Amino acid sequence: MKLERHVAFEVPSTLPPDRAVAFVRDVERSLRHADFLERLDVDEDGVVTALLPVNAALFGAQRLRFRSRIDPTEAGAVLVGLDLDDTPGWARVGGEGHVRPDGDGSLLRYVFDIEIHLKLPHSGRWGGRALLRMIDVTADNVLAKIQAAFPEAVRAAAQDAARETDVA
Repeated sequence: MKLERHVAFEVPSTLPPDRAVAFVRDVERSLRHADFLERLDVDEDGVVTALLPVNAALFGAQRLRFRSRIDPTEAGAVLVGLDLDDTPGWARVGGEGHVRPDGDGSLLRYVFDIEIHLKLPHSGRWGGRALLRMIDVTADNVLAKIQAAFPEAVRAAAQDAARETDVA
C-alpha cells in the first residue's frame, strides 16, 4: 500500500537571503521544531534520516524510517527521497526548499512529497479490504497532521534563526 501527500507552503522570514539559504540547507536547524519527526540526523554525506511515527491498525504504532539526500541549489536545496525496504513499511520524503528575497528579509518556499509504503497481507476478502481501508484512513490522518504542522515548525525555527542573527 502506498499513501502520498503533497505539502507546499511559504514562510516569510526576517533572515537576509544568504542566511536564509544557509538555514534552508541546514535540515537539523530548519526542522528543529518538527516534533512529528523522531531521531532526525544528517550525516557528512548529506543523507537525512528520521523516523515518521504512524499508527496503523494492523501494525499498531510504528516509526517508519526515511532516508533522503540533500543537494544544495543556488537558492536553497533539493531533498531526494531514497528507497528503503523496511518491514512493515517505510517512507520516502523528497522536495525542495527555495529562498526568494522579500523586502528586508526572505520568503522561504517549501515543497515536499511524502509517501508512506506499507507491506500488507493480501486482502481478497471483505474483512481484509475493510482493514486496509482502516489502515489507509489512519495513515492518511497522520499525513494530514504532518502537512498541517510543517509550516509552523519551519516558521518557529526561522524565527529562532533570525533571533540568533540579531544577537550575533
